[in-house]
Amino acid sequence: MSSRWKDFGDIAVRRMAGTKTGESLLILSDTKTDPEVAQACFDAGIAAGARPSLLLIPFMSPTDASELDETTIAAVAGANVVIGVCETMFMSKASTDKALEAGVRIAATNVNGMEDFAIEGIRDVDYDRMIEVGTCIGELWQGTEMCRVTSPYGTNITFDLRDRPIDLGTGMATEPGQADFFPGVSVANAPIESTIQGTIVVDGNVPPGRLPKAPVTLQIKDGVIVDFEGSEDADALRAYFAESGDPIATHLCHFTLGLNPRARTSGSVHQDEHVLGAVTFGFGSQAPAFGGTVPPCNVHCDVVLTTAKIECDGRIMLEANKLNEEMGFGGLS
Repeated sequence: MSSRWKDFGDIAVRRMAGTKTGESLLILSDTKTDPEVAQACFDAGIAAGARPSLLLIPFMSPTDASELDETTIAAVAGANVVIGVCETMFMSKASTDKALEAGVRIAATNVNGMEDFAIEGIRDVDYDRMIEVGTCIGELWQGTEMCRVTSPYGTNITFDLRDRPIDLGTGMATEPGQADFFPGVSVANAPIESTIQGTIVVDGNVPPGRLPKAPVTLQIKDGVIVDFEGSEDADALRAYFAESGDPIATHLCHFTLGLNPRARTSGSVHQDEHVLGAVTFGFGSQAPAFGGTVPPCNVHCDVVLTTAKIECDGRIMLEANKLNEEMGFGGLS
């Protein structure tokens, strides 16, 4: 086993999942998982004094709405902690929700396409400082009446962020019932839907997880996409939303800022969203914790801007992927 995957396994088990001596630890992999990655986590579980098991399941497409099989459901429900290292979106299953409600905690990732970031994003960063900066940004946003996001490509959108809960995506799941994806860190909230007005020009990741050939322009009115502009990528994105069959899929449901200095734009959705200074807008299904008003929806997708300027009540907090150090956001490099 390469030493870098050993480092990854050790940090995933001990820090991301907070695995304790004697805990039942499930390493969940699928047929697209590099066996070396799963084995590294399994070995780290043994070294941490846990009781690890390694389960390999068939890959399930992200659009596959069927449940996990009974064996996998039982394995997830029976663990104290689960580390998912697979492409299969097991976190979106109803059975996983039940396991979380019962106190299972889950730290998950998919290293495919972001192998370097999966390691460097948890090993070669000041993780505590990322969390501190994310917390400070969240506090600022909760008092921001006019947030304006612009970009060199033409993005110009405004919204009110006041008093909405903050979602700090640390990537860590150390308490019963917690679930998160690593590496982190990101900070997100749900803008007040009726105040979201303007234009988003997407130059980064677009569904189902790729880089567009040319920027895609989304016109937003009252928090809902009303028009798509651009060439073939715009047509493909319009079709993607139409194929969902759910009109709520076009409702903007969260605003997210990436904070990890080791992330690079790559075409991997998770890495692209965590690039320091990258902005993600989510559409469709809105987690209840956001405290928003988007109606229930069966689908969710994200679009990513590689760079942006963020102004909070006229004060620039981010520009050209650099946070305003005078506002207390320094120390990330």
